[in-house]
Amino acid sequence: MLQRQRRTKGFTLIELLVVIAIIAILIALLLPAVQQAREAARRSSCKNNVKQIGIAMHNYHDVHNTLPPGYLDDDPAANVTNHNLLGWGTFILPYVEQSALYDSIGSAGGFNNDWTTIPEITTGTATVTVPYSKIKLSAYICPSDPMGGINTDVGGYGKSNYTGVAGNTYKSSGSTKPTGSFYDNSNVAFRDIRDGLSNTMLIGERGTEGAKNGTIWIGNYSDAAYYTQNAITSPSSAYYGINGTAGSWNFTSSHTGGCHFLFGDGAVRFLSENIDLATYGNMGYIADGNVINLP
Repeated sequence: MLQRQRRTKGFTLIELLVVIAIIAILIALLLPAVQQAREAARRSSCKNNVKQIGIAMHNYHDVHNTLPPGYLDDDPAANVTNHNLLGWGTFILPYVEQSALYDSIGSAGGFNNDWTTIPEITTGTATVTVPYSKIKLSAYICPSDPMGGINTDVGGYGKSNYTGVAGNTYKSSGSTKPTGSFYDNSNVAFRDIRDGLSNTMLIGERGTEGAKNGTIWIGNYSDAAYYTQNAITSPSSAYYGINGTAGSWNFTSSHTGGCHFLFGDGAVRFLSENIDLATYGNMGYIADGNVINLP
């Protein structure tokens, strides 16, 4: 008797290709949604960083009756590129849960000298494994920035994605006083912000990709271009617009379409890169008296 040969069940080549094609289509459809969800989470985390900096600023003001200085300067009449003293990111360390780091910098003499000359702060010692200036602080890092926690364009120091607003006036000498909240030896109090806290920007984002350079949290740096790597930035013409010309003195971010900004009342707003530049510039002043319509 002849036995009937059974056919082995399985996929044909065509069926396999169809399944692969369907999987590829599903991945293509779902991947952007997953990426958008991840970026939304990173953007939310960045906004929270700015919010926490705002709380730290208010706590500092409660104690000292003034905002922290943009950065300390022992020779304010000199050219701005000569300053190497600590910036606002260092002064609010106790209010972002970094009191130990703040005390260590103080013990090393950072508040009385050029911090770039102090080994414990810059190069480390036998007892300091990582120099204080090269410590990565998540409070100052935007999760969307792909460049890590060290600013390789500025001395290899710990980076910051957040920078103070100096206003519209470029500081080229001791005779020129910026119009914003943060600059060398600034001591701006809330009462000085006569345009209203809710109308005045204090802090904005600064990316570190490519020519954007970014900032460093500890303060000023001798070879840094003023308003670029430093803890100060000035919103003004189109050259300084949000996400504008790479490498210029503008606010930038890794978020699509704009940047987060901290206002004096503690509010955090995401401003579009297409914002009216006159409105944008006026929000950098603390007391110009111009009426603005918030976007």
